[in-house]
Amino acid sequence: MAATILITGATGLIGFRILLAALAAGHSVRYTVRSEDKAQIVSSNPAVKKLAPGNRLSAVVIPDFTIDGAFDSALVGGVTHIIHAGTPVAVPTYDPITQIFQPTVNTTSSLLSSALKTPSVQRVIITSSIVGNLGHPSPATSVSAVSVSAVSVSAVSVSATTRPLLPNPLPSTFSDVFESYILGKMVELHNTDEFVKTRNPHFTVSHVVPGYVFGRNELALDAAAMQTQNSSNNFLMVGLLGRTLPMPLHGSFAHVDDVADMHLRVAFLDPAAHSDLPQDFGIATKVDYATFFDHVKKAFPKAVAAGVLKEGTVPTLPVNFDASESEKLLGRKLKSFESAVIDVAGQYLETMGVEKA
Repeated sequence: MAATILITGATGLIGFRILLAALAAGHSVRYTVRSEDKAQIVSSNPAVKKLAPGNRLSAVVIPDFTIDGAFDSALVGGVTHIIHAGTPVAVPTYDPITQIFQPTVNTTSSLLSSALKTPSVQRVIITSSIVGNLGHPSPATSVSAVSVSAVSVSAVSVSATTRPLLPNPLPSTFSDVFESYILGKMVELHNTDEFVKTRNPHFTVSHVVPGYVFGRNELALDAAAMQTQNSSNNFLMVGLLGRTLPMPLHGSFAHVDDVADMHLRVAFLDPAAHSDLPQDFGIATKVDYATFFDHVKKAFPKAVAAGVLKEGTVPTLPVNFDASESEKLLGRKLKSFESAVIDVAGQYLETMGVEKA
């Protein structure tokens, strides 16, 4: 059955892929942006135009997502589902408090408050991250510190339903953007749980919790954007171009196609028919990034021989995350890390005009 879905974060890797999947499935989509220029990035994209959505796609400009009532007008007119993929990522140049922690916590709170005022809303899906469940300190800031940090991270297995204790009091400053990102995800999970418990909303709330997300990014239209577009693909590009990532990545990944599919599956999940499944769903596959260039050499030997793709270093921070419920819900195996690497490297070669064979 076709629905009207409000999507936040449509100018990001995950949100845009969800938007494309929702349109392809025949749904009507509204997407929130902070400016008309951002709206044009989405509406003018070739992948969107190919779907020819017509009046099934519309933008809602909201300059500040964090204020009370920010989403009230966006939900008017029959929005049935909300997919909130629009939280900040840990960009090193961002201010940890005003550009990471506060928007992560306050935007979700604002969106849920607006949903309470909208009787048509049936389900809210919030994109989180495995770091919100792991609850450990930020990744090591140097490659040499990986082995030390990995000890505490890999010791305990957690899942999307895990809720680490919050520090009391919450810190007023952060050492880096990664620390603020992790705590922001932790606080959002706790706050949303409390919202559901105390406000008893007329809609259900679930989280989709991915590891690092990689895959084809239709927003990256040229080779420069492949390296600068605000997404976790940037980290993989470092390793594809012969450089060394200065910090480790958590060794748990998700293909962007699977992440988009999971959001829509959870959005239209019938809780009565799946009482054996949790409210929150992890989507993460264990990976060692040391293997990534083996896939590149196998798939694109000519590009490697020509030096277009060069082996770099992407350190791994081992984690144990149980996401077994994701394959159960999807009814299939998750896409492999190899497929994600090939998608990213292949897209880069396309933008460079280089033969992929």
